[in-house]
Amino acid sequence: MKKITVSLVLSLLPYCAFSDVFQADITVTNSPIDTQKKSFGFNNAENFFDQLTRNGIKQDFNNYSDTSGVKAVTDYQGVLLNINLPQNSSTNELILSIPKLNFTKTFTGPSRSNTTQQLKNYLKSDIDGTATHIVEYQVGNTPNSPLTGNPSSLGGQMVAIGFNNATNIPTTNLPYSSPDTSSSPVSDHNSTGGSHSSSSSANPVIVGVAGGTYTQKGLDISVFNVPISKAFNIDSDDPRKKLLLNGQFNYITVGQAASYQGAVGIGYMHPITDHWYLIPSINYGAIGSQDLASLGQIFSTSLSSNYQFRLPGYDMALVNMFGYYKTLPLNISGVISSNPDINNYVFKNGIFASKVVPFLFGQDVRVKGFFTDTEFTGSKVFISQYNEVGLELSSVRKVGWLDKISFGLADSLALSAKYIFSIQDPNNFEGYEIGVGYDF
Repeated sequence: MKKITVSLVLSLLPYCAFSDVFQADITVTNSPIDTQKKSFGFNNAENFFDQLTRNGIKQDFNNYSDTSGVKAVTDYQGVLLNINLPQNSSTNELILSIPKLNFTKTFTGPSRSNTTQQLKNYLKSDIDGTATHIVEYQVGNTPNSPLTGNPSSLGGQMVAIGFNNATNIPTTNLPYSSPDTSSSPVSDHNSTGGSHSSSSSANPVIVGVAGGTYTQKGLDISVFNVPISKAFNIDSDDPRKKLLLNGQFNYITVGQAASYQGAVGIGYMHPITDHWYLIPSINYGAIGSQDLASLGQIFSTSLSSNYQFRLPGYDMALVNMFGYYKTLPLNISGVISSNPDINNYVFKNGIFASKVVPFLFGQDVRVKGFFTDTEFTGSKVFISQYNEVGLELSSVRKVGWLDKISFGLADSLALSAKYIFSIQDPNNFEGYEIGVGYDF
């Protein structure tokens, strides 16, 4: 029977507060005694740009005229942008300065509406590379980037996908193995909460539905994942050799701004010995967000190793991965353009320990604990190191009541919990997840 694994992961401690991704403090001045100042927050780039237009300012400032001086100190997804429309300017000047990039540019036009539209087009079209430099700064210095630089970004999710290729390998034929070891794999609990497969299908289709919550430097980020993977035997003489296909769709909210990620990959599982496997793989992913005015894509290649061994009473696995992740240029005419040059070398290492506990909750249950460490080198990223520690309980035989209520479609159950943190920078990152999964 073909088996499909579905897992649902929920936030253990959901966060209720939201931070505005775009912020602006705007001051309108006609004279020293005729000045108004207001603060605004947005979770949509279009609303942010609209507030900086002539109509947007005029609507909220009753002292505004086309000769008024306007100064806006803005937070553009973690990057400080200063915008100045000088008072009584005959050329409708708009002066943009980005202190962190040591950059200043002046726009002129027939009207203020024209110059504010120029600013919007300039920041979205990457005319002279400024938008790219903003993205590179975000990746290295802010928690906001949906492209890479943090675990919830596309880059972070692709690291988890690559690592997961090396964790779903059964611990078969280990010396002094615990009962029914061959029926439950030593498998990582990936970014989606992991999966669990049994011996009734050598190559299950694995489908997950997952969710999690992260706090990155006070910014609340929610992640919803739908991963899909399938293995194929490619050598009739050696069923251990497999072609691995995987894909994942992610829905991410940064504050209340939404972004969409998708990734696909292919790998090959090659046995070195009965207890040691190497898995090379390549992956491609893309990110798009109208709310964040962001587009990007990443290519990656990685080599993973899974080495299995036995300690008294426990099945063990050491999983190691080395990967290369590179951003690629992406240009959609009239929408947005970006070409950040971000190259990262990633080391991810984990240890997994499991054993079967007889008759726990009336079932034989495999109890599995794991710890992982992820390190980024190369281009600067905001979170360059983080860890995961977790526990999974999974049935190793058919669960009678589950088989009955699912009309024979589902027959095994797994429960899991995971805490994600950074030893290197504990104040900038933390996340909690719990999960439940079943096979059918």
